[in-house]
Amino acid sequence: MTFQKPSLQELPLSIRLRVQPLGEIAVQNGLLTTEQVVRVCDEQKNCKMLFGELAKKMGFLTAKNLEFLIKAKQEHDRIVDEALIQYC
Repeated sequence: MTFQKPSLQELPLSIRLRVQPLGEIAVQNGLLTTEQVVRVCDEQKNCKMLFGELAKKMGFLTAKNLEFLIKAKQEHDRIVDEALIQYC
């Protein structure tokens, strides 16, 4: 008996969405606009700062906003990790 890897469409959505960028979470939560995310990403090309730290430096996020986003990303990753464990 051989094990066949499931196709991408067969995987649960939470597994397919494993990586969720911080900027996307910020837009979903109304903390940044899409335009602000693009501006931060463009600026990242010129420096070595993490997205959240750069968005804070540019005045788009407060320290409290950034803390919220990091916790939201960690929670998202935890949920997806649990789904992976159950599925695999």
